[in-house]
Parts: sequence; structure tokens; C-alpha cells
Amino acid sequence: MLAVLIFLLYIAGRYVDNNTQTLTRELDVAYNLAVSGEYEQAKQAFQKAAQRSEENSPVWMLLIRRSLVDQLNQTLATIPSYVSAENVADLAVETARARTQAQQIRESFFSWF
Repeated sequence: MLAVLIFLLYIAGRYVDNNTQTLTRELDVAYNLAVSGEYEQAKQAFQKAAQRSEENSPVWMLLIRRSLVDQLNQTLATIPSYVSAENVADLAVETARARTQAQQIRESFFSWF
């Protein structure tokens, strides 16, 4: 029984780690697209990252405080509105906020160990 519990915790940890790292990479790619002036592709990439986070949210909420997941999803929902030449500074701040929130989700799960 203990072995099953350890295995499930391992699988949950891998899930959280893999998905938060993937989200962070997607945010980096989207931000770099915006900085290079490819605004439409950047907007689509940010929307894809937000969609992936929404898809992962039900599982994350079983493992992590709901407020952290909700904050991340709210931030990700607003980022596409900052994708333009005149909002690059705001986009940088919001992207950094989303990266930090993804890191907090990861740390929140692993802080139990």
C-alpha cells in the first residue's frame, strides 16, 4: 500500500513538474515572438499557453491550492491583450508574473516533501 502511495506521489510530481516547465517554455517562446515583432503569432502562442493551463487546471486543483491555479489562469487570460508594439514593457511584466505563478504552483506541490 505504501509503495502504491509513493508511486502515485511520484506520478503527480512528474505531472506538475512537466506541465509547469512546458508552460514556462511556451511563455518564453510567445514572449520572444512578440519582442521580434511577430505579434499575431505571439498572441496565438499566449492563447495556446492559456488553453493548456486551463486543461491542466482540474488536476492541479486536486494537488495544489486552488487560489494559485486561479491566479495563474487569470494572468494568462489577460496577456494576449498586451501583445502589441506599444505594450512590450507591460507584456514583459505580465509574462514574468505568469512565469512566477507557474513556478509557485510547482513549488507548492513539492513543498510538501
